[in-house]
Amino acid sequence: MKKDKPQSQGILIKVIILLFVIFMCSLIFIKIRNDNDPNRIIEKQRSEIFSNIDKTNTANITKFYTYGTHFNIEGTLDIVKISGIQINFVDLILKDLNGEEIAIKADFNYLDNTLAFSTSSEINSGIDLETLAINDYYILLKATYSNSDVKYYSLSNSSEYEDINYYTISKENHHNKINIYFDTYNETKYMAINVKEENNLPEDVYDIAIDPGHGGKDKGSTNGDYKEADITLDYAKKLKTELENLGLKVFMSRDGTEASNADMANNMYDDDGRINILNASKAKMLLSLHIDNDKYNKEKGGIEVYAPNNCNLEFASNLAKNLVENSGSYYSGLNSFKKAEGVYVRNYTNLDILAFNSRANKNGYEPYNVTTSTPYLYIIRETGGIATGAFVDGRNKSYGTNKYYNSNYGIEAYSIQLGYMGIQSDLDNIISKPDSYIAGIVKTVQEYYNL
Repeated sequence: MKKDKPQSQGILIKVIILLFVIFMCSLIFIKIRNDNDPNRIIEKQRSEIFSNIDKTNTANITKFYTYGTHFNIEGTLDIVKISGIQINFVDLILKDLNGEEIAIKADFNYLDNTLAFSTSSEINSGIDLETLAINDYYILLKATYSNSDVKYYSLSNSSEYEDINYYTISKENHHNKINIYFDTYNETKYMAINVKEENNLPEDVYDIAIDPGHGGKDKGSTNGDYKEADITLDYAKKLKTELENLGLKVFMSRDGTEASNADMANNMYDDDGRINILNASKAKMLLSLHIDNDKYNKEKGGIEVYAPNNCNLEFASNLAKNLVENSGSYYSGLNSFKKAEGVYVRNYTNLDILAFNSRANKNGYEPYNVTTSTPYLYIIRETGGIATGAFVDGRNKSYGTNKYYNSNYGIEAYSIQLGYMGIQSDLDNIISKPDSYIAGIVKTVQEYYNL
């Protein structure tokens, strides 16, 4: 028996070594697993981002909205002014979990210890949502001071507006779903953007909306047997087909099935009126087609593209140019409200506002808050939500209510006057060359969205 003792001890030692190896391997496996655990990695990345934020103050977001394909923010930050130190630069930063930054130079002013900032003064500029890769982004305010200090501040929601869900333009059957939201991390409020891949657009979400002017008993301008409502509908149907050939999902505000006695001149704010159904489409762009009349006894007509106020006019300018070049038409000679060749921004004038307020007082409702920066054309104004100053909230009982007047999701809208019904050369060109006009519109959309 004594001779077996060394052998037993040897076996015991081997067992202990084996258990130790197993134990160490388990520790290594657990460490590797933890080091590669996506949740732990994300938590570590988030912690690093928030560790660099100045916790003494938070920027207050007073307004945020999408308009077309762009996202904009407005807000304030209270900063105690230190003698001799200025704020040189303000940027809105989109920081992803890897610490990479996308910087958007902000417009800002600093007065009475309050920094006011915005991503852009142009409603269709700012953060281009179409360019964001699939990722999580934390939106921060970055202030660069004259003493070389750089501070990051988180953003909290001081507005009345809710989170935004946005779907990118259809490209080769591909979409991204973008959620813009507010949340809290370790008692720090923040604003963030989540971008993820989405196979299909929801049934009620569209890329482009087309509004054929007038309809029902509203024939629009006429010349003999030609009616604006009929021509714009024919154009809209052809335009819809061509845009769908680009892979876009297209919505039309009417398709010709409306009743011939439908009061489409006054029912636009009904539940199923053109304003509410256009807003419900969640389209990124709206193209409203018209043929003007000649009440000013014009000798020449021409192309007129009406754009929103405070808008980058790149699309409008290219649209007017492409319409002229493709159709053989010409730029309108109208000078009122003209911003560029064929491009117009029609806002309320002081005389318009006086008349508007007079009607409100006469009819017993509180006047709307209309200014000379408010778009005059309802199809542009009322489809842009807070970005364009939509205001039809039901107080004027002559109309219904724009259910989306206070929406922070706006459609980038343009009203296209193809020419003048009473100018025979315009009408002849419009009747004989619909494909040419439509080719100009399609080319502009294709270039704008890089399709």
